[in-house]
Amino acid sequence: MSEFLWEAGVSIGARLKVERVRLGFSHAAIGHIGGVAINAQGRYDNGIRFARADYLANVAQALDSASECLEKAKELIH
Repeated sequence: MSEFLWEAGVSIGARLKVERVRLGFSHAAIGHIGGVAINAQGRYDNGIRFARADYLANVAQALDSASECLEKAKELIH
């Protein structure tokens, strides 16, 4: 993950957006994983609305899994 993600003052929404984009997920895909509508996902990304804990847990698990898969694929390529 980028150092940007851990800088003071960076919102959870901004962190989620960076990871969502980096891993190639759409608003709809992450919203589905987290159990929210696409408009709610956009509000989370933009810091307009705060995500619930159950949403964050589901999305964190999915992003970790996706990130692990990408790392394994990179290892196989090299």
